Amino acid sequence: MATPDSKDDNKAGAQVDVQNATLNSYVEDDGEYFAEIDQAYLTSSWFSKFFRSVLFQMILFGALSFVGPAMSDAISNLGGGGLSTPYLANLANALNYAAGCLMTLFGGPLINKFGIKWSCVIAAITMPLGGSSYYVKARYGTDWYLLFAKILGGFTSGFLYVGETTAMLSYPRQEDRGFYLGIWSAMRNSGSIIGGAINFSTNYVNSGGGGIRWSTYLIFVGFECTGIIWAFLLSQSRRVRRRDGSKVPTSQNITWKREFTALWRHAQKKKTWLVFIPAFYSFFYGGTMGTYLSLHFSVRARALSSLVTPSVTIPMVIIYGRLLDWQRWTQKQRGWAAFLLWVIPQVACFVWIGIEYHKFGTKKATLDYGLNRSRWAEAWLPYLIVFTTGYLTQLSLYWILGTFSTDLKSSSRTGGLFRAFETAGQAVSYAINSNTGGDSRMPFFVNCAILALTIPSMILLIRMIPEAPSSMDLDAGDADGIVIEARKID
Repeated sequence: MATPDSKDDNKAGAQVDVQNATLNSYVEDDGEYFAEIDQAYLTSSWFSKFFRSVLFQMILFGALSFVGPAMSDAISNLGGGGLSTPYLANLANALNYAAGCLMTLFGGPLINKFGIKWSCVIAAITMPLGGSSYYVKARYGTDWYLLFAKILGGFTSGFLYVGETTAMLSYPRQEDRGFYLGIWSAMRNSGSIIGGAINFSTNYVNSGGGGIRWSTYLIFVGFECTGIIWAFLLSQSRRVRRRDGSKVPTSQNITWKREFTALWRHAQKKKTWLVFIPAFYSFFYGGTMGTYLSLHFSVRARALSSLVTPSVTIPMVIIYGRLLDWQRWTQKQRGWAAFLLWVIPQVACFVWIGIEYHKFGTKKATLDYGLNRSRWAEAWLPYLIVFTTGYLTQLSLYWILGTFSTDLKSSSRTGGLFRAFETAGQAVSYAINSNTGGDSRMPFFVNCAILALTIPSMILLIRMIPEAPSSMDLDAGDADGIVIEARKID
C-alpha cells in the first residue's frame, strides 16, 4: 500500500475543488484514495472513541430497528397483525409502505439536508403509533386510527429506512461491511425474538383461530417509546470515525436543486434499474406469507412462529455477514456465493408451498403443533425457510450496492431509491393480500413470477460489481459537468 509521503510526485491532485468547495483528500495515479485521518480521535479516551465509532453507530441503528421495525415485524409475523382476519391489517400495511415509498423515493436529498441523526429522530417520534393502533383496533374495533397511524408512520419511518441504509453503505470500511450488516440485522431480529416471546407467552393456550389478546400490544408500545433515546445518542455523520481514525468519505454540501439533479442522474444509471426488481422482491413475501400463516395456522402456532423465525435468522445473518467479508474471494465471487445461498432454497420452497396450497385448496385451515404436529411441520417449514433467507436477500443487496460507492451523499441516493423499490414491493404485496374473499393463492403466484424476474436481474447486477468502490460523489460532479473519477482501496 502506498503512503501519502512516498508518492508526492505522483499525486493526481492534492485537493479536488468542486464549485469552490475543497475536499481534504487526494487521489494517486494508481487509483488509491487516502481519507483524512483524525489524530485527535486516535489520542482521545476509550469512551470517546467508542462513542464516535462505526461499531457504536451500528449498535444504535440496531437498537432503533429493535424497537421500531422489529416490533412491527413481530406483530406482522403473527399473520394479519394478530387480528382475527388479515385483511384490514394488510390494507394498513399496504398504505404504510406506499407512504414509505413516496418518502424514500426522495430520501437521498432529504437525508443529505437533514442529516442521518435528525432523520432518525423524526422516525423515532412516531414509533409508538404502530403498537397503539393495533391495540385500539383489537380492543375497541376502531379502524380509522390503525389506517391513520400506518400512513403517518410510513412517511416518518422512511427517514429511518434511508438513514440506516446510507450508514450501512458508507460508514464501514469495505472489508468490514458484511460484519456490520450482520450486527444490524441480528439486533433487528433480536427485537423480533422479544416480540415473538411476548406473543407466545400471552397466547400459547389458544389452539384455535382468531386474534391474539389485545393486552399483548401494550408491551410493544412500551418498547417503541424508547426509540427516541437511541436516536438522540447517534453521532452526526461528520463526527463518526472508523477504526483507523479516518472520516467517512463525504462530498461538499450542495443546493436543493443540485441534490435533485444528482438524484435524477443516479436514477438513470444501469445498476439502479437492475436493482429495482430484486429490491421489489426482497420483502414481497411479507404480505404473501403473512396471509398464508394467518389463514392456515392456529393463534399459538403463529405466535410460536414469530418467536422461532428470528431466533433462526440471527445466527444465519451473522455467518452470512462474515462470508461477505471473506477476503480470499474476489468481490464478484462473494456476490455469486451470496446470491446462490438464498435463491436456491427460496426457489425450492416456493415449489413446496405451491404443493401445500394445492392441498389446502381455497379452504381455511387451522393447523396446530399440538393437535396435528406432522401436518403443521410440513406446511410451516417452507414458510420458515422463505422468511429466514429473505433477510439474506436484503443483506446481499445492501452489500452489492456498497461495492459501487462509499461516499455518504451518493450512498444516501442509492439507499433512498433502494428502499423506495423495496417498500413499493411491500405495498403491492399487502395490497393484493387485502382483498376479502379473494383467492389467497393468487398473490403467491405473483410472488413466484417476481422471483423469476429477479434471477436474471441479479445475474446482470453481480456482473457489474467493481473491484473497488468510488469514493467521490459522481452524481453531484456530473450535475455540473465535472466528472471526478476516484477509486478507494481500503
